[in-house]
Amino acid sequence: MKLMVDTNVILDVWLAREPFWQDSARLLAKLETNKAEGYICPTTITTLHYLGRKTLGERNTRELLESLLSICKIGKLSSKIFKEALSSEVKDFEDAVIEAVSLASKVDAIATRNIKDYKHSRIPVLEPAAIVRAE
Repeated sequence: MKLMVDTNVILDVWLAREPFWQDSARLLAKLETNKAEGYICPTTITTLHYLGRKTLGERNTRELLESLLSICKIGKLSSKIFKEALSSEVKDFEDAVIEAVSLASKVDAIATRNIKDYKHSRIPVLEPAAIVRAE
């Protein structure tokens, strides 16, 4: 299964956010052991850096990003994809970009905790708990 991993799933692990981090960590472990193929949106990298360095520090954040990039591929992004996101039924623009990148990258689903934010997604959206239970 090819999965686009939403920013919140990664932050759950990095920041050990209860009660979500354990399922999110299991999902990332699934990617690390090649039981699923992971993708991240290019904009997720800059968002993670911005948020991570405030809490975890620059050095730790860069190390975490290196680790993430070793287990996830980068989704496709272009001006065409940004234009598609602007016309998406997904209301939040950041989520609309992730949806458009997911479609262009031909992933099977978006892994996120914020299912409601993707109410009008044209691609399946699954919570990490559902993905790890499906093993």
